Amino acid sequence: MWLLTLLVVALAATTWLAVRALQAKTELETSVALVSQLRDQLVAQDITAAEETLAELTPRVQNARELTSDPVWLVAEFTPVLGSNLAAVRQLAAATDSIVVDAVPPLMEIVGDFVNDGLTTTEGALNTALFEAAIPRIDVAAATIEAAVASVDAIDTSNTISQVTDAQATLAEQLNTLSPVMKQAQEILPIVAPALGSEAPRTYLILFQNNAELRSLGGIPGSIVPLTLADGAISLGEQLGKDDFPAYEEPVVTPPPGVTELYRDAFATSILNSTVRPDFASGAEVARTLWEKYVGTKIDGVIAIDPVALSYILRAGEPIQLPTGDVMTGDNAVSLLVNEVYLRYPGETEASRDEQGAYFAGVIDGLFRSVMGGGLDLTVLGSGVVQAVEERRLLLWSANEAETALIDLADLSGSLPKSDASTDRIGLYTQDAIGSKMDYYLDQNVTFSQASCRADGRENYRVSVNNTNLLTEDQVDDLTFYIVGDGSEGVTPGDIRIDLFAYAPPGAEIVGLSVDGAAKTVDAFSDGDYPVSRIRTTIEPGVTQNVTFDLIAGAPGTRELASILTPMVRATPVESTALDCASLPGE
Repeated sequence: MWLLTLLVVALAATTWLAVRALQAKTELETSVALVSQLRDQLVAQDITAAEETLAELTPRVQNARELTSDPVWLVAEFTPVLGSNLAAVRQLAAATDSIVVDAVPPLMEIVGDFVNDGLTTTEGALNTALFEAAIPRIDVAAATIEAAVASVDAIDTSNTISQVTDAQATLAEQLNTLSPVMKQAQEILPIVAPALGSEAPRTYLILFQNNAELRSLGGIPGSIVPLTLADGAISLGEQLGKDDFPAYEEPVVTPPPGVTELYRDAFATSILNSTVRPDFASGAEVARTLWEKYVGTKIDGVIAIDPVALSYILRAGEPIQLPTGDVMTGDNAVSLLVNEVYLRYPGETEASRDEQGAYFAGVIDGLFRSVMGGGLDLTVLGSGVVQAVEERRLLLWSANEAETALIDLADLSGSLPKSDASTDRIGLYTQDAIGSKMDYYLDQNVTFSQASCRADGRENYRVSVNNTNLLTEDQVDDLTFYIVGDGSEGVTPGDIRIDLFAYAPPGAEIVGLSVDGAAKTVDAFSDGDYPVSRIRTTIEPGVTQNVTFDLIAGAPGTRELASILTPMVRATPVESTALDCASLPGE
């Protein structure tokens, strides 16, 4: 009789487990679809729909957790084979429940506040309270996700079926991707409100770089504007241009070893060349020093941005009506700011140059009115900022040490190429060498290649860059003095003359240089520990010219090859190919 009773109990328990497992599976599968739907709604800033989805999602994940944690289920986890699967499902359900119940709501509250309240207050100031209110919410969400990461990573899937194994791997991957983002948000949020002047006013210097006259970091600072933030309230100071600052015979800051020779005495002697060296911390120091020396205002930070980055940001708002009658959008901002303005105001007279200055002043005023006026699509704004950062078109420097560390972490520091054990990073930088706005017509594409060709195990690297002058001969006569240059450099109107700089990783060697296949002498320069090769070259209208640098790695072994380039008017395509050892210099 006892055996029959035992069999009945076992059968009932098995049936109970099967039914609850099927119910839990249904709840979890439905939850996955709802989580995807919730993400899409948040991206679309549809908070009402997201709240409805969360209301449907929450009881489902809670039910899945309850279904997989009753006494029968827990006892069954001790059975061979089946037990490990049941334990894994219970742990996955518990982690999913904690994320949905404890992490998602505070994150939704943050998104909802930004969408409903906007970036600006009714008084027109940046809303510092939003960032302060987000801090405890981020802390709760981050702690929940961190606990979920530990829980999911600890699940033993050595004896689980493929469906359970895959589910664990998928959730672990998603959480391990999300966790660093949450940690970064925890580090960044506490400094945002102070950076916006919540504790004391901050003054930042904004350098509007002009890619039509290239410098290593992007372009000359054509307009320089001080911006003061006091508890989010923005006030703009007087816009100054490069011609408003004196030039100095000696550097105003101490140049790193080799830099004076490399940049022909241009480094740290004028605001025009504050972006000449491809390290924004030193460029910001130059700009701040020159500003404080000439204007006298104390500067807390420096921001560099170019017209291409502005075009990305303009996608998020309404078109800007300029005093000239122009309507500036994300589609036409670049051509207006780096080319058409110089066709309209040639710059041959002081009056014409004043008109240029007035035009840029109107643009800057319109930009800030657009940002501060609210109504920006935050999703589009966010994607535009991310794209600008990825292309090194938005750079930051702060006098605050804590903020400096986060700027570097966010890849906003515009530093020299940093190699590591697995990757060698090479810098390729381009600078105008006429004093013109001809780089609007310059296109560039770059190919990196590598191979193991040496007995000592050090790899060979090659950097091949094609520079194209997009002008045709019949277009040259329509260009203005300000675009082609004043002729003092002896360059034929319509030609583009540039300096190219190849920065090798410290310890590496630059052993070859050629132009259109013809070998050139490699002049040895340096920037601190970086070996650098420099060449000045001219490209005629309609011509594509190739410049190739050959390098040898500093240490044996195979590493990935990566690059940092000067951001130009149009993005530079970069590709990687295999290197033919027979084509190397001396081979």
